[in-house]
Amino acid sequence: MAASRPSKKEVLARAQHLDEANVARLGLISIQERIPEGYASWEEEFEFLGKPVKLACYASEKVGGVPHGLDNEVSLALIALYFNAGSPEDGTFTATPYQILKLMGLDTSGYYYQALKESLMRLTTATYVLSEAWRADGRWQSVTFRYIEKLEYTSSAEGKLDRASVLRITLAKEIVRSLKQNYVKPIDIEFMASLRRPLSRALYRLLDAQRFSPENPTPLTRFEVNLMEWAAACKIVHKRPDKVRRTLEPAHEELIERRYLQSVEYIGRGQNQTIVYVFGEEAGGVPDMEAVELLMAEGLSFTSAYSLARRYSLAHIKDRLERYRSILASGYKPKNKQGFLVDVIRDETGKYARALPPSTRRVQAKVEEEEARRIEEEAEREWQSMPKEAQVRRALQVAQLLLRSRLSVGDLEDLTRLMETGVLEPKRVVEELKEAAAQGTLEEWVQSFRMGLDE
Repeated sequence: MAASRPSKKEVLARAQHLDEANVARLGLISIQERIPEGYASWEEEFEFLGKPVKLACYASEKVGGVPHGLDNEVSLALIALYFNAGSPEDGTFTATPYQILKLMGLDTSGYYYQALKESLMRLTTATYVLSEAWRADGRWQSVTFRYIEKLEYTSSAEGKLDRASVLRITLAKEIVRSLKQNYVKPIDIEFMASLRRPLSRALYRLLDAQRFSPENPTPLTRFEVNLMEWAAACKIVHKRPDKVRRTLEPAHEELIERRYLQSVEYIGRGQNQTIVYVFGEEAGGVPDMEAVELLMAEGLSFTSAYSLARRYSLAHIKDRLERYRSILASGYKPKNKQGFLVDVIRDETGKYARALPPSTRRVQAKVEEEEARRIEEEAEREWQSMPKEAQVRRALQVAQLLLRSRLSVGDLEDLTRLMETGVLEPKRVVEELKEAAAQGTLEEWVQSFRMGLDE
C-alpha cells in the first residue's frame, strides 16, 4: 500500500523548520556579506566530524564570484519551497521571485529582485568539489555538483526578474537525496529572519548546524574549534587571525545580544587559537507551534510563548500547564497570572509539586511581579531589535495562528502590504489580535479589517 501524502499543514511545518545537513554543516556558502572583486574560487581543508576533508568551489566572476552572503538565505528558501511543492522526486519545482523574497523577509518593491537573480545565478554556476566530505547512505562520499542543477525563468523585456516572473528550479540530486533520506537538521527560520545583519544570519545557520547533528540529535551546549579551521568552515577570505576575529565580531555581538550565544572566548594565540562558543538560553530547539498556541491561550504574549516553546518540549509545557491549573483550582489567586505561569514552567526546584501553602504565597506574589515585569521588558527589547521586515513576519505569524481560516490568502496579502507601507503598525496589529483573542472578538476584528480596506 502506498504511503499517504503528508497534509499541507505537515508539509509547511517541515518547510519552515528543516535544513539540509551537509550544506549547512560544511558551510558551502561563505558567511561574508561582501567578497573581493574577482574572488571566484576557494579550496579549503579542515577537520569535519573528526576527519579531514577537502572542499573546493569554482565559480564565475561574471555573476559575482563564489556564493556568499544573501545566497545563504536564498539556498534555505529553496529548500522550503521544495518541501512546499511536495518534495518532487526529480527536485524540480516552480516558484516566483516574490515568494522567495517573502520567505526571506526581504523587501519586494524593487532592488532585491536583481539581487535575487544574481544569487540564483551564483548558485547555478558555482561547482562544488567535495572529497570524502558528503554524508549519504551512512557513508562518506566524494561528490561534484551545483546547488541548482537547472534554472529556467521568465523575465521582463530588459531581462530582469520582477513580480510577474516565474522560476522553474531543479535542485542538485545530491541535495534532493539528502532531503528524501531525512538527512536534515532543524532550524528556526523565524529567529534567523529576525537577526539584523546578513553576517549574523549566515553564522547562525553554520553554528546551529554544528549544534544539531543527525548522528547525535541532542544539541550541543558548547562548541570548540580551532580559529583557522573555523575560518575555513566560514569561508572567510582573509585568513590572518586578527582579520578573522574582526570579521566574526559583529555577528558574535548580535548573537550574544539576542541570547543565542551566552559567550564567545578565544584561548591561545595566533593560528593556534581556539574559539569557544557557549550557547545561550535562546538556542533551544525549534518551537512546537501547538505549545505556542497553548501558552497564548493562557494569556502569554506571542514573544514569551514562542521563547518558552523554544526552550521546553510540548510534553513539559503540557505537564506544567496541568500543575498551574491545579494550583489555581485549589484556590490560590496569583497577583499576576502570566508571571506565575512562566515561573511554574521554568521551575526546576520542585516547589510546584503540590498546591502552595498559605505561608509561601506572600513571597510568591513578589516573584510573580518581578517575572511579569521581566517578561514585558524582554518582549519589548526583542521587538525593538527586529528589523521592520521581521516585525511584519512576526505579526503575520500571529495573525495566521489566531485567525486560521478566517483570513483568505487575499486578506493576508492586503495585511502584509498595509504593514509594509506603514499604514498599519505590526506591533499594534499583534496587540489588537491578542486583545481580540482574549475577548473572543476575532470575527469582529476580521470584519473591521475588511471594512477598512473598502474605505
